Amino acid sequence: SEDAESVFFDGDNDGDMDLYVCSGGTEFSQSSSALKDRYYINDGNGVFTLSNQFLPSTAGYVSSSTVSAGDVDGDGDMDLFVGERMKLLNYGVAGSGFLLKNDGSGKFEVSPTSGFENIGMITSSKLLDLDGDQNLDLVLTGEFLGVLFFKNDGGVFTRVEGPMDQLTGWWRAIATADVDGDGDQDLIVGNHGLNSRFRASAEQPIRLYFDDYDNNGFIDPIITGYAEDGKEYPYALRHNLIDQIKSFKKRFPDYETYKNAPIQEIFTSEELAASTILDVKTLETSVLINEGDFKFKVVALPVEAQLSPMFAIKTGDFDKDGDQDIIMGGNLYGAKPEVGRYDASYGVYLENDGQGNFTAIKDGRGFRVDGEVRDIIVNGEEIIISRNSETLVKFKIQ
Repeated sequence: SEDAESVFFDGDNDGDMDLYVCSGGTEFSQSSSALKDRYYINDGNGVFTLSNQFLPSTAGYVSSSTVSAGDVDGDGDMDLFVGERMKLLNYGVAGSGFLLKNDGSGKFEVSPTSGFENIGMITSSKLLDLDGDQNLDLVLTGEFLGVLFFKNDGGVFTRVEGPMDQLTGWWRAIATADVDGDGDQDLIVGNHGLNSRFRASAEQPIRLYFDDYDNNGFIDPIITGYAEDGKEYPYALRHNLIDQIKSFKKRFPDYETYKNAPIQEIFTSEELAASTILDVKTLETSVLINEGDFKFKVVALPVEAQLSPMFAIKTGDFDKDGDQDIIMGGNLYGAKPEVGRYDASYGVYLENDGQGNFTAIKDGRGFRVDGEVRDIIVNGEEIIISRNSETLVKFKIQ
């Protein structure tokens, strides 16, 4: 499996930092023990021992993608939220979230009343107090998902529905900070960006249709987009579609019969009616300004933040003028040739004017990093960048 995300936190209440690691990826089946998340207990001297707990859930293995730590029930110990990336071999089927309550000694159990079942393909989460009631609320997002909010009332979470549910995207990351200086927490959310062949809007969204169209026991996902003629076409080439759904070779015997077929001609009306349909309405990496009562104003970040998918975002007063600036990074190399790899970003440094308006600094003031950025850590005057299959990069703030 792959280490999808991790968090240091004091799990057993002994004053030192323990470690939780999400195990994810698509290389293993749902029955593989390689997908078990790992919880390492620190003995206080920096020696970590792997706990034998079955995490995040004893109900079975999951491909987890995100973990957030915080005392959600106010009992003095650290609890966890873990999000499921996808159902393996069934892209599109909603994954679940797991609220792991701590008994105070570092033993975790899934809360039976968490309400996070079958949310979607979760990629990122944050526990933070969004409404000022001293309880840690939850924000999460993912692929073909909006930005979802859950209000915490003494450890019981309730979904807060609103316009952000419809802000569906290919979301990758969430960061939090008071960017407009009004005392509450705003959100910075990383999306796919605008520098690709993909286009999405509320009127002409990217859509994901899925069902077991050939009745072989596996989900067949089909992604579509709108062309200039206003029709909705699949992105898959004919041979890709037939590799997935063998029976369609009779329906489309050659490329000529397939090339101009919109989605309504590829599937029958009965097949479309039986499909689950998800959508993406925005691809912009954005700031969500908190206006209170779980209401947010969406502000797209400058074009420099839209050049590639953004996977890592951190905030801080990097120019020492009293407000919160943003650094971020991304890129994605493992894309199909007909789409092309996403490698246009060399990191982004955005300075805040104090009102939550951001300007990209062209030279980055020295912040420049290539590769597939997957995490950013700000530790005092140091910035540490982790990259997929690459060495760490370190910057010093001066």
